[in-house]
Amino acid sequence: MNTQPLSIGIDVSMDELVIATFDDIQPLIRIPNKPAAIKRWLANLPVQCTLGMEATGTLHRTLADLAFSAGHRVYVFNPKDVAFYLKSLRVRGKTDLFDAAGIARYTHNESAQCHPYAPLSEDHLALTTLIQRRHQVVKQRASLSMSFSQGDASCLSALSTLMKAFEALIAQIDQRLQDLMAADAVMQRKCKLLMGIHGVGPLVSTTLALRMSRIHYANSDALVAAVGLDPRPRESGRYVGTRQLSKRGNPEERRLLYMAAISACRNTPWRTMRDALLSRGLPRTAIYCIIARKILRVAFAVWNSETPFDPTLIGQPRTQT
Repeated sequence: MNTQPLSIGIDVSMDELVIATFDDIQPLIRIPNKPAAIKRWLANLPVQCTLGMEATGTLHRTLADLAFSAGHRVYVFNPKDVAFYLKSLRVRGKTDLFDAAGIARYTHNESAQCHPYAPLSEDHLALTTLIQRRHQVVKQRASLSMSFSQGDASCLSALSTLMKAFEALIAQIDQRLQDLMAADAVMQRKCKLLMGIHGVGPLVSTTLALRMSRIHYANSDALVAAVGLDPRPRESGRYVGTRQLSKRGNPEERRLLYMAAISACRNTPWRTMRDALLSRGLPRTAIYCIIARKILRVAFAVWNSETPFDPTLIGQPRTQT
């Protein structure tokens, strides 16, 4: 008797869901990507199935939340990982049906190495959305500023008004972030501990708190890998290539940590580390990535131990955490 939970792959689009099961246990089906249709389909599934899907912005969220509420194990995969996996299957073509079948196979074979999906609370969802929107505002502000840097002087007055509007919007978002964090006493207390780390301000601490409060990481290496700050080796035989960051996960988190590293170097412990790395001939970009990775490891230790940051430990040999 087969006691393995049924592995299901879903290709998600705006209008419909294409659903396949591992080894074609059930026929391929299509249903509308609407809550009512999803609930009807989930009601006919065996208990405790394993469902896999790609992250698709917000399009997958209704399905993932409803499946989780129905008692199934849900995985939301990195689309890049799934794309490479599907190419390795040597399928003759690309369709939604082929993708769903490939995702079902990926779910069955690879999900044990992934974190199961857990829905965001309303406050966590609001915080995450605000951070992403803030990033878009900052990016557009910088883009416009650079575009008009050598433009017609007649536009400068209107540009100044627009820049002030950007600043007001950013300030409003920051205030909303602070208000939401203040509503959770535990998160607020831990964020204050994180802000004790040089270079970590309210925005970075909130971003780190959201990630570490949602997912339990076995050690700091797992957290570094999840953020995409882990250098990946490229070696084969006598060939030794340049290591590059994996850049997995949320790019905004990496950007914020990189900026935190630059800010941290205004303080003696981190500046000493930076200067030592400069003396070895490393480029500044690589150095700030190294320091950002160190800040992330420190944040992991502070978060889990709930003890303040001790700058005297900077530069000391790392113990496994």
